[in-house]
Amino acid sequence: MAVSGSTSTARLCRIIGCHTLTKTILTFSLLFITIPGFFHPLRAEQYLSDSIHNNDSRRICSSMDIRNSLEPFKKLEYCEVIEGFLSILLIENIDPAELSQISFPRLTEITDYLLMYRVNGLRSIGQLFPNLSVIRGSNTFLNKALVIFEMSTLQEIGLYSLTAILKGQVYIDKNPSLCFVKSIDWSQIVREQPEKNILKSQKPRNECPLCPSVVKIGNKTVQCPMRSQTDRSGTNSEYLCWDKNHCQIKCPSNCTACNERQECCKKSCLACRNDDSNICTVCPKLTYRFDEHKECLDNCPAGLYEFSERRCINQTQCLQAVNKPLVVQTNNYYLPKPYKIHMGKCLMDCPAEYMEVNSTCKKCSGNCKKICPGMNIDSIAMSKKLRGCTHINGSLEVQIRGGANITELEENLKMIEEISGYLKVVRSFSLLSLNFLKHLKRIKGEQKENDKYVFTVRDNQNLQDLWDWTNRTIEIDSGRLFFHANPKLCYDKIVKLQQIAKLDNFTELEVAKNSNGDKVACNIVPLNVTVLKIESQNVTLYWEAFIADDYRKLLAYTISYVEAPYKNVSLYDGIDACGQDKWNIIDLPNREDVKDFNYTIPKLNAYTQYAFYVKTYTIAQEKKGAQSEIMYFQTLPGTPQEPIITSVSATENTMTITWQRPWKPNGPITHYKINVTKKFEKPINSSTDINHCNDEGKMFSGMGDERKPTPKPKLIGPCNCEGEGSNKKTLQASDESEATEAINFQNEFLNLVYVRRKSKRDTAAAEALSNVTHKDAPPRDTSIIRRVNGTQIVIDGLHHFTTYNIFVHTCRRSPDNETGIEECSENDARETIRTKEKVGANTIGNLTVLPKGQDRDSVSISWDPPKDPNGDIHAYIIQYRRTDIPRAKATSECHNVTNKTTTQQYTITKLSPGNYSLLVYAKTLLKSKDYSNEVSFLIPEQSPNVALIVSTVIVLLIAIAILGFIWKKQQKKIMLIAINADYVPSVYIKDDWEVSRNNIEQLKELGQGSFGMVWEGLAHDIRGQSEVRCAIKTVNEHATDRERLEFLTEASIMKAFDTTHVVKLLGVVSEGQPTLVIMELMANGDLKSYLRSHRPDIENYNPSLVKHPPSLKQILQMAIEIADGMAYLSAMKFVHRDLAARNCMVSEDLVVKIGDFGMTRDIYETDYYRKGTKGLLPVRWMAPESLKDGVFTSSSDVWSYGVVLWEMATLASQPYQGLSNDQVLRYVIDGGVMERPENCPDKLYTLMRYCWQHKPSSRPTFLKLCQLLLEDTNPSFAEVSFYHSPAGIEARASRHTPSPSQDEQSTPFRTAVERLKGYTPQSETSDDLDVIDTHHHFPSISESGIGVITTANGYVSGCPTNGAATTQC
Repeated sequence: MAVSGSTSTARLCRIIGCHTLTKTILTFSLLFITIPGFFHPLRAEQYLSDSIHNNDSRRICSSMDIRNSLEPFKKLEYCEVIEGFLSILLIENIDPAELSQISFPRLTEITDYLLMYRVNGLRSIGQLFPNLSVIRGSNTFLNKALVIFEMSTLQEIGLYSLTAILKGQVYIDKNPSLCFVKSIDWSQIVREQPEKNILKSQKPRNECPLCPSVVKIGNKTVQCPMRSQTDRSGTNSEYLCWDKNHCQIKCPSNCTACNERQECCKKSCLACRNDDSNICTVCPKLTYRFDEHKECLDNCPAGLYEFSERRCINQTQCLQAVNKPLVVQTNNYYLPKPYKIHMGKCLMDCPAEYMEVNSTCKKCSGNCKKICPGMNIDSIAMSKKLRGCTHINGSLEVQIRGGANITELEENLKMIEEISGYLKVVRSFSLLSLNFLKHLKRIKGEQKENDKYVFTVRDNQNLQDLWDWTNRTIEIDSGRLFFHANPKLCYDKIVKLQQIAKLDNFTELEVAKNSNGDKVACNIVPLNVTVLKIESQNVTLYWEAFIADDYRKLLAYTISYVEAPYKNVSLYDGIDACGQDKWNIIDLPNREDVKDFNYTIPKLNAYTQYAFYVKTYTIAQEKKGAQSEIMYFQTLPGTPQEPIITSVSATENTMTITWQRPWKPNGPITHYKINVTKKFEKPINSSTDINHCNDEGKMFSGMGDERKPTPKPKLIGPCNCEGEGSNKKTLQASDESEATEAINFQNEFLNLVYVRRKSKRDTAAAEALSNVTHKDAPPRDTSIIRRVNGTQIVIDGLHHFTTYNIFVHTCRRSPDNETGIEECSENDARETIRTKEKVGANTIGNLTVLPKGQDRDSVSISWDPPKDPNGDIHAYIIQYRRTDIPRAKATSECHNVTNKTTTQQYTITKLSPGNYSLLVYAKTLLKSKDYSNEVSFLIPEQSPNVALIVSTVIVLLIAIAILGFIWKKQQKKIMLIAINADYVPSVYIKDDWEVSRNNIEQLKELGQGSFGMVWEGLAHDIRGQSEVRCAIKTVNEHATDRERLEFLTEASIMKAFDTTHVVKLLGVVSEGQPTLVIMELMANGDLKSYLRSHRPDIENYNPSLVKHPPSLKQILQMAIEIADGMAYLSAMKFVHRDLAARNCMVSEDLVVKIGDFGMTRDIYETDYYRKGTKGLLPVRWMAPESLKDGVFTSSSDVWSYGVVLWEMATLASQPYQGLSNDQVLRYVIDGGVMERPENCPDKLYTLMRYCWQHKPSSRPTFLKLCQLLLEDTNPSFAEVSFYHSPAGIEARASRHTPSPSQDEQSTPFRTAVERLKGYTPQSETSDDLDVIDTHHHFPSISESGIGVITTANGYVSGCPTNGAATTQC
């Protein structure tokens, strides 16, 4: 295990164990003494490296399952290749710092799969395996080669060396903190069916950092690749990367493989080293030797042998069992199972028809002989060790406790032909017969039990038979039988064994009549059963009643039947006494008055052969009974099942359909019937209420191979009326399929990880989906019906760009050719496809400029619609531009279609004088555009008189606007000064805040800031402190000078602030690059992230692990700390303008402080909204006067403070959830506020409503808010707060006398509560808000914070509640 950095002895003891560490120190001490020159560091390193590299057993490791602790990681220390799988799972309660020290840079290849599950504290898999290049997927985990599931702390995959997953796909799900998943082009890595990758439930991409455009690897700068246009998982302009520091490796087109520096590897490599691209780290086929001597081969050279299908080894390595040998134990004797050499390969087992001879495989002359030692089989697992054995050298004892999988037992022991010792079967409750020893022919008896017994069968409570003696014999060379306490094994069956083996008569002591077969009827007579009638799904049987001495002793008849493809079924095959039974059993009660029995077996499969028998069921004491022999029948053909459509493709006027035979044809299939119908689609133009000019989201990209759009004339600029969309039906079907696949995968995953019983949810989900498969079949007019014998058809004569429904039935004709009756499947396989578009079908004809009317600044045009377009025409786009102005931009206007068949007309108004060119194209579902012919027209100059009048009117309007602005500015009384954040001085002037760069030490990344990366670090000799932990904010190296200046200016705002509840500035480094701002370290990050991290995870709810939401007392303490910090800023005449939870920071001791003053804006960009041409505005936190008039005061900060209280009560839900930013803007201006969140205490919500007074002067000041919250604070608040400081006391004393609408300073909090009780501000009626549903669930806090777990979506203790938090107008 590689431990990076300077690790203390104590930490090493914790990770690898003090005993191991002590041994290592002693070993190195001896080496210093005994090996000349070993003390030299370089020689020591080379010696250790060689000693490791020359030991294949340490470099090549077998499968590993690492779970529960860090201790098993030691096994990975020297591994370069894992020949098998690697699973790391269920590691919890581990110190993340210890986990971050672990790394295994040697590992480059895994032959099976890599699985990561619930490893808490791990932030990057690449930290563990930085050089893992290839996952072969020789054996996959549920068809997946890379599984990353429920890794709650994982932030990035980081496997930046990974270039190939040869087999299997990727499964990444339920990793809430994971970024950089969609920034990887997985189709370049996954070689087989990358479309089956599952990539879900990660951190939202807008909350993740962006990929870099370039990275530096050593001394080389590498450009990150861009996503190809064919990959639809991201935008075309997106860079591809594993994390902020590593691009995805995308090799040049002339490379078969390359390294991270994008240097081509040697052609024989699958991956190569970064420092030397000629040295392979992974080979595509076979590998020989290591490091710079490694060779990649197609075949092993002479004298070497292929091992595990990936490397070449010599004979000694093969015969010494390179991997751990399979060990078989018999008493105290261990027999290793060595590898064998066969046809240039090193094999664990010889192939079929070969046997081992002196560690080689030789072809058998007859049946292969395989000798194995004797053993005691007490479980199915133990029986696997005898799989394939033909001769047992010793004795075989069978004593299987509990249940047993008889089918697997048969598979493991069926090849045994001879036992040299004795056979003993005792206390095997589940055995019904000894048929699992199918080929046993001889028991030699060279060793005997008690020196006397060669075959012992004792105390088997359910054993009913020995063997089916049809075509079977057995030899017993010497020894006696011992059969006792087998209550269901009839005595005559033991006698049968004696006769066949030709043994002497046994005594009562050896085989007792009264203890064998004493609980079953052993006097069995034949029961004659006749098949009366056979149909496709049932059969009728007939037999005469069995005559018993007393009819009451005959309880019933049992009918046993099973599917039997071949007539080789035996009575006890695959049956045990613990419920495993391949036979279906029907009980038919006996009736005294019935002499002849007829019974119909229902629900059989059509065209299937069955085996059956009938036997009597009597009381235990009855010694007589009857049983029929095993008989066979085959059901008649039935209605076939529907086929399985595998592919459908279409061209402009043809389609090709391919399908497979049904799973259950239910008889011979003679043909398939294909029905293709044109899908009825309501014309889009039939609704005149739809404005398609504003509908930008429903363009269609076409199906199948994409056609190139009609070339666009150079004179026309881009049109902004087109957009992208999707086929919703296809997406819904895809979602259902993905949901089902996810359920199945997760169930199987948990079954394998936890080894639990299989869940029935898979079946239920499949049935639920199947119930909606064939609903609401579309009308079948204009049908095309074809009948074919094969499984593919090409249908032509179709209409272009038209949707067709496809229905395929499986059919069978009656064998009677005269009648020709056709029987087809009741259900059909169905598919829907749209034919491709016809090139030029949307072309517009006869574009004409109409004669001018009275308006000289307008022009009218007309055109003929396309005769046979590609689907319905939604609208027409008119594009025009000035031709007398160089590089003039084109203007687009949209014309809705009212009648798609008549000539269209459109008038363009308010045109400036000049020469114009104009084109028109039709807007349809397609992205491609067929442009009309180009026409030109002239707008003449206006007369001088008209121009003079227009100019005069414009001047007067401007003058009136200026006068109005001046009057309004004089009327406005500004109470507080707002610092203009948009003002940026031209030069930053150094002052006493400047810090030497040498005094700053960067330790680790904390996250992405608005200007660049934020680091945790140490500041030395700063602000009178010798050393202090700090946050270091940096500017991106590609930032402009203006951006650096903005960065320093925003930081300079904080130089004037010095109070406990405002984040302190410690210093600035403006000299050199990058520019640094040193701030007080807030270890718990911003308040928004802190609150969200305390939401319980209901999906994986565990009361012992879940983070409890803050209690009401903690929330109120945070609230007064924010209010105190804002009171200080207000006293400093500073208006924040962006108070929100994201801009409040949480220290290590959970003290909340006012944060970055605009420096976090880019991190939470989705919380801001651009209004018109203005900058980004936090509309969900803004007061009505700020939204309406752009006025920011301390009172508007108080409104924002109320929203922060709401965020704390809901654990940082988005305010006004369900409303768009535009709707929020109108809603707040009209008087709307948010209603009480679910479970929010009265006290907290009353404070919110107090802050949300529509009239600014009616809101409390921050000092007033501190006063109202004082009774809930910690005692330490009075010692550090601004409120209790001399400046705070002076500020309270100097407050102006409040108006009647404001609270007196001495007003107790309950007065405010009473005055606001039931208060709901009313708004003017707004038609835009009538249809908005504003009721949503939010996370919330508990009043006590003890005993109640309230989750992020209104769930308490894992149970949903019915309360709703709303916004209300």
